[in-house]
Amino acid sequence: MRSELIPGATFVHGFPERTGGVSAGARASLNLGYRWGDEEASVDENRRRVAVHAGYDPAALVVTKHVHGVQVWRVGEPLPEPAEFDGLVSDRPGIVLGAFAADCVPIVLGDAGARVCGACHAGWRGTVNGVTRNVIARMVEAGASVSNIRVALGPSIGACCFEVGPEVVDEFRDKLGEVAGMVVEGPHKQHVDLRVAHRAILEAAGVRPEHIDDTPPCTRCNPDRFFSYRRDGKGGGCHMGYIGLRT
Repeated sequence: MRSELIPGATFVHGFPERTGGVSAGARASLNLGYRWGDEEASVDENRRRVAVHAGYDPAALVVTKHVHGVQVWRVGEPLPEPAEFDGLVSDRPGIVLGAFAADCVPIVLGDAGARVCGACHAGWRGTVNGVTRNVIARMVEAGASVSNIRVALGPSIGACCFEVGPEVVDEFRDKLGEVAGMVVEGPHKQHVDLRVAHRAILEAAGVRPEHIDDTPPCTRCNPDRFFSYRRDGKGGGCHMGYIGLRT
């Protein structure tokens, strides 16, 4: 999957679906993450296939461990050990940033004029605590203009399936206020619409409404196309959103 909002002449980007890889079982077939027990060689081959399909060097992919936090690393800065960042920023041609997810929201951002891009993993904690705002701030440090940044949300759990407890609803309301459509009533508990939350966050940060692609498919509802942690648990796989400046 790709977003029509992200300029293809400047950026290589995409949100691969779960087919076309070599992983087996519940991780079949294009699992892109090591963390939950897949064969390392299978994940390596899956990542290579994505790179070949997209047209970038497999060695150019930059990824870090996600911890549901808000820290952002800019390519070129010293990288601590362990490297735990949920957001990445680059202004270097040829480097491709990756953000993993399996219900959380993988997000890619790009300013074609400034030639700056970013990617982040936004679970509900990262969402309410500002990981996307932090990526935008670091992109601005690298020369981007907020009004020129375009943002695409990748496949992730939809409001249809994101049932949460009252403590999560309270977090969203405490941090973001009363956003219309963000909290919806479900058959048993309330649900949160992460797309609505992200649009509110992005617009508040200065991103133009027409520069936000916030209509990805629901991962949990589409088992043939996507992995889902809520549906499959740790026995499943994960996706990756990626973006990089073309050389």
